[in-house]
This record gives sequence, structure tokens and C-alpha cells, in this order.
Amino acid sequence: MSRERSKQPTESLDVTVSGGSMGGLFTGLALRSAGHDVTVHEQSTGRLRSRGAGIVAQRNVRRFLGRHAAAAPEEITTASSERRYLTRDGDVERSAAESMAFTSWDAVYRRLRAAFPDDRYRTGEEVVAADSETATARLADGTELSADLVVVAEGGQSSTRRDLFSDVDPEFAEYVAWRGVVSESDLSAAVVDAFDDRFVFYQGSNHLILAYFIPGDDGGTAPGTRRLNWVWYDSLERRDRTAVFTDAGGTERTVTVPPGRLRESVLDRQLDRAESELPPVFTTLVTETTDPFVQAIYDLTVPRMTVGRVCLLGDAAFVARPHTAAGTAKAAGDAVELRRELDRRETLGSALSAWDDARTEYGNRLVERGRRMGRERLGLGE
Repeated sequence: MSRERSKQPTESLDVTVSGGSMGGLFTGLALRSAGHDVTVHEQSTGRLRSRGAGIVAQRNVRRFLGRHAAAAPEEITTASSERRYLTRDGDVERSAAESMAFTSWDAVYRRLRAAFPDDRYRTGEEVVAADSETATARLADGTELSADLVVVAEGGQSSTRRDLFSDVDPEFAEYVAWRGVVSESDLSAAVVDAFDDRFVFYQGSNHLILAYFIPGDDGGTAPGTRRLNWVWYDSLERRDRTAVFTDAGGTERTVTVPPGRLRESVLDRQLDRAESELPPVFTTLVTETTDPFVQAIYDLTVPRMTVGRVCLLGDAAFVARPHTAAGTAKAAGDAVELRRELDRRETLGSALSAWDDARTEYGNRLVERGRRMGRERLGLGE
């Protein structure tokens, strides 16, 4: 960062945000509330579509939504009061009282998007380059956008991060997450009763499955309107990763094969495994899921989160394994802490430096915690 720019005051900054998913919206709302002029640029057209994935609604996320999106927790979350582990036969192995709150990607995104001004959210505009010295972002159509700060919230496959840190690559674990959701109305009363008010697990040999209720497609949280979300962490031992991640059209994917795109042979093999390895209630849940999908498990770290006047936020900087239940919370925390450092520091340079030090340290700790959880708590291979 140039000496002149490093001394720039932090009031009323012009901020370009690349990426209009949750990380970009957390940033836009947090910085706008402090008086900064923020424009979000999202490469997709129209509203983003989710895969209905569940999220543990950490306290800082609920607080952010209440403060910036006028969302009371009970409006967008479901709850459980018990953590329960099953045996292979479906009996209760152990249980403990534990209060948890859950939500879904789409429920959170809708609230954040509704709270952000339409005229400052530009769809169909992909940022393809960002100059760290001048804070100039270039769109795919050649348009150049000048700003005081560029925030990159492009997710784990960020192209801007690759430009800034060409030697940073994801490190893939030797297991994956199979995922799916089922509408509560499509489930039997016995299955609903097994999961209602509970966070339920089954630990097998080199695999673990869990499930909890999340808001319905329309955001409903009342019994009868919810969806049951499941995640099955399973080893790739004796499996060909390339075969698993080649979709129905023959395209080899890196991180996820989305709903409806799994090859029939891959899906059939996993359904057979569900029949032979899971407790009956989980077998029913998995086999009754219309469009399951699979995600790679990987770790990603960067040496620092700021380069000049460009900063990386959320999964664009660090990707921790989902066992930490902290991906959404980290993105919200990155945005809130960026606002706080801009509020408390006199210059842009000092604010970015302080933010970078604190959030990079946190990101590294979170990624290491995810590795440790996969290795020790879940018994899953590296």
C-alpha cells in the first residue's frame, strides 16, 4: 500500500465487494451501517439459489441478523435440546442435554439480501481482477471500478485469491460429505419423532452421519413446515475420487456435485452403503432424499488476508472443515471485525493491518481445529 493511501482516513470509504453471497452481504451490511459507501458485485444473475444446506446458527450470526436484518431468532431458526448418539441397530447409545440453534443457507441469505439495497447490489457483474495498489476492480466486460478498498468474498474457489496467492491450493482430505434435505411433510411420523428437538448422530467405522431440522423451503420453522437436513461424512477408502466427482454429464468437478447431478452408479453405491452401514432411521432418511449431493472436504489457508487495499474475507481466505460449524460465523465475524477496526483506527492502513493480524490468526486456528476434529473426534482419515 502506498504511503499516501496508508494514511487515508477511515471515514466514509468507497468499498467494492466482489461476491454477493453471505460473506459479501455480511460485509455490505456491516460497513454500510458505519457510513461507508458499499457496492456488491455478484457474477450470477438474479437471486442466488442454495442447495438447502443446514447451518448451525452460531450466536454471532443470530446477533448480526437481529441487528442488521431485523430477524428475530425464532423467525429463522429451529432448535434442539438434546444431543443423541445411536447404535447401529438404532437404539440410543447415549444422550445429553444441549441447546442448539439451526438455520439454512437460503433462510439466512434471503434475510441478508432483503436488507441490502437493490441499487447497490449488482448482478451479472463478475470481478475478474483487483489491483491491490489502486483498489481498482475490473469486471468481465472491461469496466474498471475505482474504490478505496476492495473486499473479496468470492468463496472457497475465489479467482482473485488465486491471482494474489498463486501457490495456495486446497488440501483435500480422504473423505467427503454426502448431504441432503427432506421436507418434513414427506417423512413418516416415526422419523420425525426420532429427530424432533434433537441433534442426532451415528458414528460408524470411518464414517459419521448427523441430522437436524432446519427451516422449510419458505422459511417456516413450525413443526410440519420444516426440512430435515443430514450430513454423512464418509471415507473415500477403496473409492476413486475422480469417479465420485464426475457428474451425470461427464464433467469432472473439484469441490461438489450438486443436487440432481450425481451419476446413477455413484448414487446407487452410496445408497447400498446406507442400507448396510446405517441405523434404520438414517437409512430411511438417506434413501428418501430426492436429490442428495456430495462435497469434498478440504482445508485452505492464506499467509495473510490483505494485500495492499484488497482484503480476502470468509471462505475466500480460509476454509475449515464443516465439523467446526463455523464457516458462516467466521464470515460474519470477519465483516464485523473489519467494521470495528475501521471505526477505531485513524487510517486505512492501520485498520487493515490490525484486522489482518487478528483474523489471519483466527483463521489458522479454526482450520487446525477442523483437522483435529476430523482426525480425533470423528475417526476419519486425513
